[in-house]
Amino acid sequence: MNFDSTSPRPGPEPPANAGANEPQHGRRLYERFPIDAQLQICWEEGKGLRRQIRARTIDVSKMGLQVESERAIATGTVVTVFSAGFSPIGRASVRHCTQKGMGYRLGLYMPDRFVDDL
Repeated sequence: MNFDSTSPRPGPEPPANAGANEPQHGRRLYERFPIDAQLQICWEEGKGLRRQIRARTIDVSKMGLQVESERAIATGTVVTVFSAGFSPIGRASVRHCTQKGMGYRLGLYMPDRFVDDL
């Protein structure tokens, strides 16, 4: 989809598998940068039950983080992210959580990070 001021010209629809070989970052709005940093993620479940897990950052972009953890967190959950030394980084919402091997990959939407460089 084109968001500039010109309208796209009508044409045939691309095949269903178009872009299947295109790298994932080609469809992203913001470039991702690989990073390997330890984090602490905290959130509440149910009636005030507080949870906390360690996670490892895989990459970072202008609007969020991709992390790996040993535990799943429900999509839509609002979490607080801290550095390994418990310095606050900011609040995020879980956009996706998928199983990867023995762990989980989480996409965290975090446009207002307190720390630019993890």
